[in-house]
Amino acid sequence: MKKTLKKVTVVLCLGVITSVMVACGGKTEGTTAAPGGESATTAAPSTEAAPATEAAAVNLASTETWGDYTVGVPEGWKFRKGDVFDEADTRYCSVKKSDFSFFDFKMEKEDTAKQQYEYNKKTYTQEQKDVSGKYGEIDWTGFQYSDGAGGYGFELMSTVNGKPVRVSCSGFAFDSAEAKAVLGSLVIK
Repeated sequence: MKKTLKKVTVVLCLGVITSVMVACGGKTEGTTAAPGGESATTAAPSTEAAPATEAAAVNLASTETWGDYTVGVPEGWKFRKGDVFDEADTRYCSVKKSDFSFFDFKMEKEDTAKQQYEYNKKTYTQEQKDVSGKYGEIDWTGFQYSDGAGGYGFELMSTVNGKPVRVSCSGFAFDSAEAKAVLGSLVIK
């Protein structure tokens, strides 16, 4: 019953986000909106995605720890523990600039992570490009997509200390200053 309620809630949220994008003039053909301290040294990612826009460096205002995650939070952004279904679930956390610009971190069973990743890859197809690179100590593989209104999002996967980790990002390109700051600061126990 709980899983069914979660699925229905997610579907309703995606419908609302899609409606908002259409109302704001965003294209929905082939895609919808995303579902979903101290900075560590980062290496520039290799990517086939569109080049990042030139932006000033992102300053991290704090470092937050939740469960196995430690991550930097940029100035003016918020850190959210858990997810919308359970704020106490230490497998999930988010670094959010807004409701539509964020980094969601998820530790899921490997088959669950792969299934959700593949679903998103089939869903977010507009200007989709494969991306990969290393931020901090973590090697990421994934894809980037356009939101149809000039913005980007991406979906990444990695295994850190034997734990499958998935990142869903909305509002930023894989090689953006924001991604470099947030992903570069991420440490997983």
